Amino acid sequence: MLAKMADPRLDPALTSVTRVEVPEDLMTATVYVSITHADEKQERTTLAALRHARGYIQEAIGDQIRMRHTPVLEFKIDRRFKKTMETLNLISEVMDEIHQKEQAKADGSDADDASGPAQDTHR
Repeated sequence: MLAKMADPRLDPALTSVTRVEVPEDLMTATVYVSITHADEKQERTTLAALRHARGYIQEAIGDQIRMRHTPVLEFKIDRRFKKTMETLNLISEVMDEIHQKEQAKADGSDADDASGPAQDTHR
């Protein structure tokens, strides 16, 4: 649906709907979006574009689902997705550091083995 929108502020290749929360009354829906590689300004711009297109999106949803009322959409940035990606990046960095330290340690013990047997200096 995002790909069909002609708003230049919205890049469908970078914008994903990550989840939708709908209360029991089905009158509203909170749509959480994630914008890949976006700073706060880009996030605000994307939200503005989505809010501007709210009527079009609601109409398209109404055409696809059969309900008495189409939920009124509210768009929010999904911070959980970004936090998850930041956490995964940190874990990856730490794992790389651990691997490098283990490799350096292994390289150091290989050098010790190459120098020959240890000499006994307690005679």
